[in-house]
Amino acid sequence: MKLILVIDRDDDLGRKTGISSPVIGRDNCLKAGESLGLADPEDSDLNTIFGAVRIYDDLKGSERVEIAIVAGDENVGVVSDNKIAEQIDYLRNLLRPESVILVTDGSEDEFVIPVISSRMKIDGVHRIVVKQSKTIESTYYLIKRMFEDPKIAKSTLVPLGSILLIFSIFSLAGFMEIGYGTIVLFVGIYLILKAYGMDDAIEEYFSTIKNSLLEGRFSFITYVISLILIIVGFIQGINSFWKLLYQPVAVGAIILATAFIYGSLWWIISAGVSIIIGKILDGFIEGRSIRRYISMVFLLISAGLIIWGGSVYIISSTDVYAHLREDAMYYFLMAVFGGFLAGIIGVVPLRQPKSA
Repeated sequence: MKLILVIDRDDDLGRKTGISSPVIGRDNCLKAGESLGLADPEDSDLNTIFGAVRIYDDLKGSERVEIAIVAGDENVGVVSDNKIAEQIDYLRNLLRPESVILVTDGSEDEFVIPVISSRMKIDGVHRIVVKQSKTIESTYYLIKRMFEDPKIAKSTLVPLGSILLIFSIFSLAGFMEIGYGTIVLFVGIYLILKAYGMDDAIEEYFSTIKNSLLEGRFSFITYVISLILIIVGFIQGINSFWKLLYQPVAVGAIILATAFIYGSLWWIISAGVSIIIGKILDGFIEGRSIRRYISMVFLLISAGLIIWGGSVYIISSTDVYAHLREDAMYYFLMAVFGGFLAGIIGVVPLRQPKSA
């Protein structure tokens, strides 16, 4: 038997209609498509479902086929792909298909192909492309609708707006060259964060601040404090970076990066500790276990000590920080020892058996 499989990685079907996946069978898939069409007629997954039904109808007369829809999660990535993997395993055990034809509406859904190919033989991938009028009006409408999508808006409008804001500030201050350099730095940081998925963590950080305020949690205060500490840390890091940048003797990129770490490290560590203290207080007030948060404080301090010791030893080779040179090895060894000790203290609460 061949399985016609519709992929909805970000779970538009579930979020907009309340229908849980997997959806199995032609009639059920048609009903799901109709529900999605009534909820959002402009959703591309609607065309994907009907396209899959057409493929099912074309193949039904010549071979045994079945059709199903699997959906992931709004949190696209590991969470959504795990949900899709669980549904694929369920379909494989239930239907025993010999092969599968994937039907998607774009490259994002096709990221799960390795997940499916490791479980089933894939005979083909059919991408449904919605035909659009090639007029200027239609293009304008399409772009407008794209930017109304929160996922696209956050990925494009936020960095673009930040670049324009940075440029305007330095332009008005008369520091055009610094403005260009700052924009390049910002773009580089943004691309690195995007590559490692850290932009989601930043978004979650600000979302948590908002939720803490709305829910009246004490952690709102510690989150605000952490935000201030992070800003101060970046300023201090840039200040240390700047000191070495204009040295008469050329300094390597690694030492410049280390100088930034040396100046900003403890401010950022303090920000992390502030966040964890807020979670500890929330957990204490709500009667939840706080042992892992206590462990996180010690482990964070442990990492901070080791990184700080290494940064002191590296920048002590420069003239600006020559006063650290004599005791650099002592600082490094003591920091490693202190980090090791703090790490042991941090791990102990996690290894203790939970009280009844």
